Amino acid sequence: MSINDSSPKTETKKQTLKEIQEALIKIDEQRLDPELSKKERELLELSALALRNAERLTIASLQTESYKEMEELTSELNRLSKQIRSRVTRMNKLPHTLDKIETLLKSIVKIISEVGRW
Repeated sequence: MSINDSSPKTETKKQTLKEIQEALIKIDEQRLDPELSKKERELLELSALALRNAERLTIASLQTESYKEMEELTSELNRLSKQIRSRVTRMNKLPHTLDKIETLLKSIVKIISEVGRW
């Protein structure tokens, strides 16, 4: 799963949220009309209230899905980081072994050169 991938369900919720927000804008514009009767204004206010609640629920649902996606991504990142650490450890073994061999060879050369001086 990549960061930009979204499920069709998520895309549908995003579209629903966009439509709710557009409807809220229209209702808010209509509520400002000074020629509205009290009953019409009350109906628009109730509609706006219902849409705001629907908006909150949709946002909460999207957040829950986002958290799940982030947990999946985090899990994958943790797995990859463990794999990288393991490989780095294996890669570092060779230079460490070479350092030991180099030290050993230097010691042998010193011994041979000391023996050669006698």
